[in-house]
Amino acid sequence: MTTGSPLRKILVFMLPLLIGNVFQQMYSMVDTIIVGQTLGSAALSGVGSTGSISFLILGFVSGLTQGFAIMVSQRRGARDDEGMRRSFATGIVLTVAIVSALTVVAVFIAEPMLAAMNTKPEFFPYALDYISTIFGGMLLSALYNQFSSTLRAIGDSVVPLLFLILASILNAGLDCLFIMVFKMGVRGAAAATLLSNGISALLTFIYMWVKHPVLRFKPKHFAPDLKHYAKHLQLGLPMALQLTVVSVGMIFGQSALNTMEAEAVTAYVAATKIDGLACSILNSTGTATATYVGQNYGAKRYDRIKSGVKRFALFTVATSVVLGAIVLALHRPLVMLFITEAERTEKLYAYALTYLLFNAGFYLFLGTLCIARSALQGMGRGTLALGGAAAEVIMRVAVSLIAMRFSSFTIVSMLNCSSWVGANAMLFPAFLVALKKYVPLTGGGIKDLRMPCPSAVPFASPQPQSRKQKPRNASNASKARRDAKNKNDRARHA
Repeated sequence: MTTGSPLRKILVFMLPLLIGNVFQQMYSMVDTIIVGQTLGSAALSGVGSTGSISFLILGFVSGLTQGFAIMVSQRRGARDDEGMRRSFATGIVLTVAIVSALTVVAVFIAEPMLAAMNTKPEFFPYALDYISTIFGGMLLSALYNQFSSTLRAIGDSVVPLLFLILASILNAGLDCLFIMVFKMGVRGAAAATLLSNGISALLTFIYMWVKHPVLRFKPKHFAPDLKHYAKHLQLGLPMALQLTVVSVGMIFGQSALNTMEAEAVTAYVAATKIDGLACSILNSTGTATATYVGQNYGAKRYDRIKSGVKRFALFTVATSVVLGAIVLALHRPLVMLFITEAERTEKLYAYALTYLLFNAGFYLFLGTLCIARSALQGMGRGTLALGGAAAEVIMRVAVSLIAMRFSSFTIVSMLNCSSWVGANAMLFPAFLVALKKYVPLTGGGIKDLRMPCPSAVPFASPQPQSRKQKPRNASNASKARRDAKNKNDRARHA
């Protein structure tokens, strides 16, 4: 990531990420499709209504592991092999400790949170069974995220994709086995997700250990070091809190939605799955940006940060416009995937289209937000990114309260687009300032840095000169002065 064409490097790295994110959304969609087609719309709505609570906890875990991986990418850019091993080991320790504690809390609060969100009685049993199972085994998902993020941080985005494809295939097969053969209901869908994640996590770790000796930690790398833990948490917690803060707004939105008729809830669940597939493509641009910026930050290639991010931002804007057009054009056949033929109505299609109009039409703002937020995170400025998340939650809560007041599905559909606009208004100016005049966060204070030449070779250091040997340019200058003096002396004698 620290040499070569910036845009080409980012795009080549992003392609496996993009495919991987699509597959991740696909196997989430498989859960929903199988549940909807085999267990009915009530089970579908029950599973779908857990999305905001799930994101509250799992989003925190995902942000945490991504933040830990940024430290690995910075050490990679600095070519600090020992630092990479130590950071990888530290990430595992912190992930296991934090997620284990979160598991106990999450299982305990699941039922009261569903009740507080006005979950309809006919959906409640399905929602509780599904989310309790997911929370109970989320350490498996957390470790899978940890290992995949670490591989991407060192520049390997292909292998995580292959294991994600494997997880998708396993999930689909286990869904059919647990739901249709073993009759486990929605718990079967949750168990299939956890088991497929666990198998992929194990295989990913084995691959890392065999193929990447630079990540083979030893017992000494697990030695407790509070300062080292603090550095990782400084990167991981802002990203985790950023996603958690956003989920608070989602919970308010789901609460507003639950006050409406069942048909609106079902349409919303189907539409969010379609929207999530498109958003995952844009989110992959953010992951690629964070890794690219993180490695060049570690290598002190600040020129590449500026040029690469600017070019990639233009590419993302064009992609977001195309994605929005595709989603709106294909919304009807996509909705059909989730709903049985007997339950399809024109009113349901109208609800779904309303939601997608207010989301697909604003993908441009999501694209710019992903670039700005991820670039700042790669520079180690997670606090600024957290400020953007605060703007998102303020907009979501405000729109949710208005939707509750007027019981309007249209206003609920504006939750995402309003939060994207609000976050951009706060975050994008900070992003532009950082690109215009890059300043590091290390050292005793904030100092301006001279931008290195774009063609400079990274990691090169000037060779020390011997005290006895004069610099070549100095000796040439002395010789020229002697020649000039001799010429003047000859002229006077003549």
